[in-house]
Amino acid sequence: MENYTIPIEKAVDLTPVPSQPDTFTNAQLLWSFVGGYGVYGGSTVAHCLVAAQKTIPSDCVAHSLHCSFVAPANPKQPIEYRVERTRDGKSFLTRTVHATQKAKVISAAIVNFVRAGTYSKSSDTDKAGRLEHEPKRPEGLTLPDQAEMDGKGIDGPFETRWGEVLNRRSFPGSSRAWGLLALWTCLDLRWMNRKTGPQVQLAALSYMSDAYFIGAAVQVYDVPGQTFGTKMAMAASLNHTIYFHHPDAVRADEWMCSERESPWAGNDRALVIQRIWSPEGILVATCVQEGVLRVQAPSEKVKL
Repeated sequence: MENYTIPIEKAVDLTPVPSQPDTFTNAQLLWSFVGGYGVYGGSTVAHCLVAAQKTIPSDCVAHSLHCSFVAPANPKQPIEYRVERTRDGKSFLTRTVHATQKAKVISAAIVNFVRAGTYSKSSDTDKAGRLEHEPKRPEGLTLPDQAEMDGKGIDGPFETRWGEVLNRRSFPGSSRAWGLLALWTCLDLRWMNRKTGPQVQLAALSYMSDAYFIGAAVQVYDVPGQTFGTKMAMAASLNHTIYFHHPDAVRADEWMCSERESPWAGNDRALVIQRIWSPEGILVATCVQEGVLRVQAPSEKVKL
């Protein structure tokens, strides 16, 4: 892509690798959070999706992505994404993507697509025999224009604001609580034009989905009113899954609500589930992430 219309296109775009079929590399320098270790995981997830998108017909859209992080990547070196055309069916297609850096695999992903038109949209008069259900967006949240903005000074392509910590619940028979918090996330409104197609929208959502994700597990142990007060010696994502429910409803340039909860942590690992709603309250995606989390002892240095 020679002429970018929005900065997020720079962040997620890939270019073909000469003489290597179905192999692509990042078009721009890789981004990391200030103080972060390695490449921001959301860029790897988004790049795996974009690489797979480049090998499918234009009438197909992703419905799920499953990415495993094998090794940390160096943000100063390019990453190559090699796509395997695993399956081309009548309705569903599958691509396997291996991300490598200096011939070393850093992540692997399976991306599943569905052809447009192979699933029908139910109307109010045509719901017999269909399974349709989804949770509603949390109520009573602080609105984005009133919420605290996080990430000031971070030169990233998206913005996050805290909706609020919704509650701290306990499992029956246990005093241990699990965390539930809500965030508002979007791209700068100037950065996305209304003609941008669903493939770029899903790539943008994938890019943003990793921000503060595994940190929801840490929120369980923070005192009320204190955000991420628990200090970690190590925090690293192991795998990241996204289920795209309503691709046509994704608008990454508008404030999407993200609810995150951590139902389990143990053995130095934690699991976090994220649900993402459109501004209209449509559940557009569900994400699941497992990561390594180790609490910092007083003498330890933080590794992120």
